[in-house]
Amino acid sequence: MHFDLYQDVVTASMVTTKHIYNTNRKAIVKTHVFELKYVEFAKGLAWNLTSLRKRSAALLRKLNEQRSHVQKQIEDMYRQEVDIDIKLRSCQGSCNRSSAFRIDHDGYRSLHRQMTLFSNATEHQKNSPLKDIAKITLQPVDVGPPPSTDYKTIPIVQKELLTQFEDLEQNRVVLEEVLEETECLGSEGERGTGEAGVPEC
Repeated sequence: MHFDLYQDVVTASMVTTKHIYNTNRKAIVKTHVFELKYVEFAKGLAWNLTSLRKRSAALLRKLNEQRSHVQKQIEDMYRQEVDIDIKLRSCQGSCNRSSAFRIDHDGYRSLHRQMTLFSNATEHQKNSPLKDIAKITLQPVDVGPPPSTDYKTIPIVQKELLTQFEDLEQNRVVLEEVLEETECLGSEGERGTGEAGVPEC
């Protein structure tokens, strides 16, 4: 009598355990899959952000080179216009004809101010320290000893495959070392090359 009572209680307890297990397993599996997808997406995003950062630095160097070239051209143009103005003024009394010529000093001053502002902006970006991008990854978590062998011999455990989630690896999300090499998603042929000769992702 007592044995049958205990047997019924154990059976009811295991049925409840099975119900709780199956209900929680759905949520745990869903979270586990989402976790894997999130980390994979985060890795791709970190690679592309690192690539974008390095491409931006390369384009900024190219931009500064072009700025220096334009600055030199403006200075050469102004110097030539001053020389022309001096020569025209010197021959006004002796030349039969002279063309009206006037240097646009205000225009050159405006160009100089704009180039200075542009130079200051690019210098600020060049001197700003680039923050390293950490890599998100998963690390296994020790969840303690496995279930006892006696647990696995219980008939309902064997029948319902109540594995205590042994088939699901327990992980934690961590930030690892920074990315040192630029990696882009996709093949090299798909990425191509930008105008400044910088690989595009």
